Amino acid sequence: MICFLACTDNLEEIAKMNTVSNEPTNEVENLLLKHTDSGMLKITLSGKLMLDYSNDEFPYTEFPEGLQVEVYDTKKSPAEKTTITSDYGVIYNDTDLVDLIGNVTIVTSDGNTFYGDQLYWDQKSKWIFTNEPFNTDLKNSSKTSGDIIDSNEKLTQALVRNARDQYYVKPINE
Repeated sequence: MICFLACTDNLEEIAKMNTVSNEPTNEVENLLLKHTDSGMLKITLSGKLMLDYSNDEFPYTEFPEGLQVEVYDTKKSPAEKTTITSDYGVIYNDTDLVDLIGNVTIVTSDGNTFYGDQLYWDQKSKWIFTNEPFNTDLKNSSKTSGDIIDSNEKLTQALVRNARDQYYVKPINE
């Protein structure tokens, strides 16, 4: 009896077969990740627990116990920082889309603040959007709330549906 067996040497495919896709390939506790570019700090990412599902058909990284992201604009001097926090988050590896859920807060470097229960953040386009109710406190003491927002990440160009606004009007000096 003669038996022929053949294998390809594609280790990546073999590794995927050995890993159940609904289990993370890596788990990290008390994560603090710093991303630099040309020696300049661009982003810090921290969380109590990170689960890496890079073996999934649509790879993602999950933060089931919340996360905090600090984004630095090093084109300004001194560098400006925007801080993003949420109770839960998912980063989709192939699209750089971040889904933030639960007590989402964004504090921009110029003092604008966003509050909501859910928010998508497109890192490539530097854009945020949600179909969930939200509130913003703007640096000039104005407030905006609504049911849907589609905005740049600085909250300076926003499309808001069912807006409920309060504007601060600066008195004219006589």
